[in-house]
Amino acid sequence: MSEPVGQAGGSSAAVVVTDGRARDDDLRLLRAYEPVVRYTQGELFFPTAVGAYVAQCSLWAGARGGAPTLVVPAGELTLECLFEECGDHRDRALFLRFVEKPLGRAEYMRWRLIPRDRLSSAGRLTTTGVFGRLMDAGLRASLLLRGKVPSGLAAAAESIYRERLETDRFTYYGRVVRDGGYACLQYWFFYAMNDWRSTFSGINDHEADWEMVTIYLADRPDGAPQPVWVAFSSHDYHGDDLRRRWDDPELHREADQAVVFAGAGSHSGAFIPGDYVVLVDPPPLRPVMGFLRKARRLLAPWRHYTGSALGLGIPFVDYARGDGIAIGPGHSPQWSPVLIDDETPWVRDYRGLWGLDTQDRFGGERAPSGPRYERDGTVRASWANPVGWAGLHKVSPDDHDLGEPLADRVAALEREVSELDTTIDLERAALRGLRAQVRSLNTDDSARALARSREADLAKREAALNQSIAVRTSLTEERRLHVAALSRGLPPEPAQAHIRKPHQPYLYQQDRRTRFLSLWAAVSTPLLLGALAVGLVASPLVVSLDITILVIAFIGVEAIARRRFISFLGSVILLVVALGLSVGFVLLLLKHWRIAVSLLVGVAALALLFANLQALRRG
Repeated sequence: MSEPVGQAGGSSAAVVVTDGRARDDDLRLLRAYEPVVRYTQGELFFPTAVGAYVAQCSLWAGARGGAPTLVVPAGELTLECLFEECGDHRDRALFLRFVEKPLGRAEYMRWRLIPRDRLSSAGRLTTTGVFGRLMDAGLRASLLLRGKVPSGLAAAAESIYRERLETDRFTYYGRVVRDGGYACLQYWFFYAMNDWRSTFSGINDHEADWEMVTIYLADRPDGAPQPVWVAFSSHDYHGDDLRRRWDDPELHREADQAVVFAGAGSHSGAFIPGDYVVLVDPPPLRPVMGFLRKARRLLAPWRHYTGSALGLGIPFVDYARGDGIAIGPGHSPQWSPVLIDDETPWVRDYRGLWGLDTQDRFGGERAPSGPRYERDGTVRASWANPVGWAGLHKVSPDDHDLGEPLADRVAALEREVSELDTTIDLERAALRGLRAQVRSLNTDDSARALARSREADLAKREAALNQSIAVRTSLTEERRLHVAALSRGLPPEPAQAHIRKPHQPYLYQQDRRTRFLSLWAAVSTPLLLGALAVGLVASPLVVSLDITILVIAFIGVEAIARRRFISFLGSVILLVVALGLSVGFVLLLLKHWRIAVSLLVGVAALALLFANLQALRRG
């Protein structure tokens, strides 16, 4: 499975060299910074070798509008055979199938009785409100219409993995790419199954799973490269949000090893141990969600709001607790590295899926493709452009390298300012000449029309001159700031200055959960749907009344379950008072408009008096 290291593809700037010494150097770098991966108790699948996995698989070729056809039966497939078959079936989409037959109900029940570590769940439905639980129900129901992994497949996959694969050998596939002053150490981990949905009540299941960790080293011409950044593959994060600086206090490290907290079943990487609630942030709903957050703070200003304000929570939890086994340096399970690159045949030639193709239109239940390719056969950005994948093209590997580009910018600004000075002087002289023409033309009544035309031209050119002077002022101010920064040196940036969407675990202590909350979270969505079904058969007026009462009642019970009833009651009282005042003012305006306007003006006068007195007191 280990192939000679060759020329990296996809980016002319990225270099991976071929000679044996460089290959040994790459392997030493990979071994020196191997991450420690900590798993959650109850995890069933761990990184394994692709050769043994492929030996258990059958190879299939998809057909548009038809059933897939078997290409190589299970037990006859090898890695060499895999990439050879790719050349014979370039016109068809290929996929592997690890499980030939899912477990039946009786087999599944026996499988469940096998003694093993299990997740200590904290009640995922309690992590969001009623609306989030409704979305959960909708996504679950959508599985009936989408292609999905069959029931019992994850259990069958675990049985095959445990009985036939090398469960005591933990493999990663390593690759070193040098680009833009960085040495990118990529660690690719292959899992036989993603069982997030079936085992841990997550969003999806799919056969096979590829995850990746990248350590970015700064190349030093006068010494050994030093780690500066680390990035983990993640569900919903991209670019800058994927990476953390090596000295970030939230990055857990054991000596020179970064620690990855792998999600249970999903195997997605997290920097901080904990339970992560899935957030959705669809652009069409952003204005609505922003309005609801503002209304909530207005109606309950006394409540202490915590947690992320980004997106809407759905009760799918990625359990990245790190309380299970740990693999890597300093632990008894160690890594078995295998070098790969663009010339590794199975990496380069096999563009198909590494597990069952369910034809899921949403993609979540389809198996992934390999480390080099996306599902559509295009080269992954993380493979072709690992520096850009983590948003690092704009970041110099060494802060000391910033002086030269700043000095270049200062020189360019000086040239621009000098050119503008010349332009401004010439334009000022021209304006004065134009003004003299206007004055001359205004002395003769027959030339007044021409004078007005010149005046209009004068005003336009004067505005343009003022704009040029404003641009010059901005450039000189920028130059001053850069010169000052060069003289005193740039201060170090905060470790998380680049992060726009923080990836933080859910804080369960906010809810101070009770058994009643867990029970309510389980029954509230079915009750709400049932109540709506009953209410819809009534008259429109009754339906509107029923829905209003139903919403208030459900929010009230939710508040009681979360021990926030006093806050809820205060919000209701404030809302009722605000509605009463509004309705009363409208009625007063309709019957006695002068009194209503007088009250409005009186309130404005009192507000203005209060503001002026406050300003006077501060003065």
